[in-house]
Amino acid sequence: MSKVWFITGTSTGFGRQLVEQLLRAGDKVVATARRLETIEDFKQLAPDRVHLAALDVTNKEQIQAAVQEAVEVFGRIDIVVNNAGYGLFGMLEEYTDEQIRKQFDVNVFGVLDVIRATLPVFKTQGYGHYVNFSSFFGTWSMPPYSIYAASKFAVEGFSEAFAREFAIFGIKTTIVEPSVYATDFFGHSMDHTEKLEEYTPLYKGYEEGLSNIKIGDPAKAVELIISIVKSDNPPLRLPVGSQAAYTIREAYTKRIDEVDAWMKRSGEAD
Repeated sequence: MSKVWFITGTSTGFGRQLVEQLLRAGDKVVATARRLETIEDFKQLAPDRVHLAALDVTNKEQIQAAVQEAVEVFGRIDIVVNNAGYGLFGMLEEYTDEQIRKQFDVNVFGVLDVIRATLPVFKTQGYGHYVNFSSFFGTWSMPPYSIYAASKFAVEGFSEAFAREFAIFGIKTTIVEPSVYATDFFGHSMDHTEKLEEYTPLYKGYEEGLSNIKIGDPAKAVELIISIVKSDNPPLRLPVGSQAAYTIREAYTKRIDEVDAWMKRSGEAD
């Protein structure tokens, strides 16, 4: 039986790949984007199985309208993919108040508002599946991604909690944690600060490290994500790509080692 997917941020990157692969597989998709002209070509792939909806995740009225359209067109929503988001690049001191608030408005509050708008649909149905895009930066952080990582840490935190809250209603939750892929993340989906000269050594170190990073194929990543989401027992967290898996494992290992090193002293506070 085909599934009905509600996906945010489908004009580029993982979102676009998701729509294209799902339509080829015979599923139905509510594809959303801030500007409809960027996703009109989806209609050529499967005009009867795709519905386009204008949606800026910072606009609650648009979210509610898109969800209502989805139910009116397809009768239900099986899977909600919170993919819309962008990156903020810079050192903490360089960020403006506006940049920090925008990062959280899109990456955190936008996700929460989509979840709150679709939850009544899932509860009425007695089933559903939230797929929330985090990042391997949702488990560790480094310059120059402190605020971006903070937004993804937030997604990880509330997703882990509501996974248990919503499970009693038959609702599943999966947090997707990709590493670096050939999407538009480093293009117009990235906002930059004005660099301060004193951070030049850190930027140089970052650029040197970036040259050694393996850039993954988003088509392969999306193929994996779809197969896992459609499986009988999808995980709460899904690292996507070997770099994500190794990096997350290393980060957790270092954290456990530090806890072990300080466990005795920590106990002195009992």
